[in-house]
Amino acid sequence: MAYTIRDVAKKAGVSHTTVSHVLNNTGRISKETRERILKIIDEMNYYPNESAKILATNKRDTIAFVSPRLAAPFISTVMAGFENRAYALNKYVYNIEQYSTRSVEIVKKELLLKILYGRNTNALVMLSLKPDEKMLEEYKKKNVPVILIENSMHGAHSIKVDNYTGSYEAVNYLIKKGRKNIALITGEKIPSIQDEEIGSEVPGERIKGYIDALKINNIEYDDKKILQIHYHNLNEGKDGLNYLLEKDKNIDAIFCAGGDIVAIGVIQEAKKKGIKIPDDIAVLGYDNIWEAEIVSPKLTTVQQPIEKMGEVAFDVAVDAIEGKIHGEKNIIFMPELIIRESA
Repeated sequence: MAYTIRDVAKKAGVSHTTVSHVLNNTGRISKETRERILKIIDEMNYYPNESAKILATNKRDTIAFVSPRLAAPFISTVMAGFENRAYALNKYVYNIEQYSTRSVEIVKKELLLKILYGRNTNALVMLSLKPDEKMLEEYKKKNVPVILIENSMHGAHSIKVDNYTGSYEAVNYLIKKGRKNIALITGEKIPSIQDEEIGSEVPGERIKGYIDALKINNIEYDDKKILQIHYHNLNEGKDGLNYLLEKDKNIDAIFCAGGDIVAIGVIQEAKKKGIKIPDDIAVLGYDNIWEAEIVSPKLTTVQQPIEKMGEVAFDVAVDAIEGKIHGEKNIIFMPELIIRESA
């Protein structure tokens, strides 16, 4: 249930003007009254509707975009596609609000409640995250469509890449190149947590593709050669190489399904240690970000249409808002192996 400022005022036994002063930190309100009102606001899960401040004639519909971080290359490229599509279609009527959870793990339910009830939100787009069923139902009750990028669930629209195939093809390629001792660096597979939102299902799909490719080629699977990371950055690639070599000094290939930035970190650390890429260890990335072409050696990687995913997500969000979609829309892109020098 969405409460109003008058509901809070009634329960607190004060005027709605007093509640407004507390919310805006204005006026002379006693400490005792302020604390009592703040406690009631918290108990009622009340979020002030900022859109009420906008004149009806100047009203702009809002699309909320939620991702684990803002600065990661993959995320910023998806967001660029999303914004560029809005610009190309002259859809200035839509106000795009971006939120970062600062984590690939879980999003507190309070953030999604704030987006739903405290903002003039017409659609929710989530990248590498997804709501639990209870939260999704809240959005459905308010007729706010949910669009998931890199995830899927019943009741939401989805834009995905076939991560299983991308991983399977990458590992199969390494095996055909004569590599038999292949390690994997990937993201964390995050379990569902009641009343909170879960992260991307991508790591599980890529791990399965890796394992199946090994098995079909009669190569024994060893879970010690799988490293799951959190931040997907250069340092995790550097540390990952050292960790894996401690587990098995005979590793001859590393598939960095956690992203190209991780693969570049592996290459940088390998150079410091005098390890030749690809002669000693082949390195294969994922995403095909622009840095993949300027690193030395140039990075062999799995390409996914990152910017296109953002563009399509915007189209789906707008079509859903405008009632042009009946049922769920699920779009799956196919990845492509880009062969360069590192593997």
